[in-house]
Amino acid sequence: MQGLAGGLAGGLLGSLLFGGTGHASPGGFGGGGIGLMDIAILGLILYLAYRFFKKRREQNAAAASYYGTPPQADNYEGFSQTGGSYAYGTAHEPVRGYSQLEQGIDQIRRYDPGFDEERFKETVQDLFFRIQAGWMNRSLEGIESILTGEMADFFRREFESMRQRNVINRLENIAIRKVELAEAWQEAGNEYITVLITANLLDYTVDATTREVVEGDKLNPVKFKEFWTFTRDIGAPGWRLSAIDQA
Repeated sequence: MQGLAGGLAGGLLGSLLFGGTGHASPGGFGGGGIGLMDIAILGLILYLAYRFFKKRREQNAAAASYYGTPPQADNYEGFSQTGGSYAYGTAHEPVRGYSQLEQGIDQIRRYDPGFDEERFKETVQDLFFRIQAGWMNRSLEGIESILTGEMADFFRREFESMRQRNVINRLENIAIRKVELAEAWQEAGNEYITVLITANLLDYTVDATTREVVEGDKLNPVKFKEFWTFTRDIGAPGWRLSAIDQA
């Protein structure tokens, strides 16, 4: 306690400890030893102090209940954040967060219980090679059904541009190194999955007439990473390419 109450308590305690010598006793308390009035005042001060700290504890408990406190454990070390969802963890048994990707996959399985991530990756690789072949042929024949309308329009414009320039973009010796699921979600009646594709290939452009290389290198492969996003109607069987972005 501080202030006046602290001085009173200090004086009375001094009287008790030092046998009435008056050390640190304001107002003459303890000049001739402790008396009944001294005991009464000391008791009042201790009672007020008890009420004060009890009230503080009740206020702190109420505030903690209102704002919420994390669950307590002997080895609790706080919380970690993964993908926007929080998970409490301990030093001995860490809890992995429930990521947005996992939430998206669970949403897809509600309407397609048989959805399998590994089988989907194989589907992505098949679509990848088909689309690359269509790109080299400068034609939507055989691939338009696996493209969204926006992507089909984009390809169509690129093919027309290559024909006007009389060039062909060659993609050869393609080797997919890894396919990783990056995002999954549902929106406006559609399902979306984005994958990160890591691959090596020969990427060069030739003159359509002379077959001479006008851009790129036909001898040294390049490594690239791209995000490919596929979509379908919720629960529908077929996936279509809706976007390609550089990693």
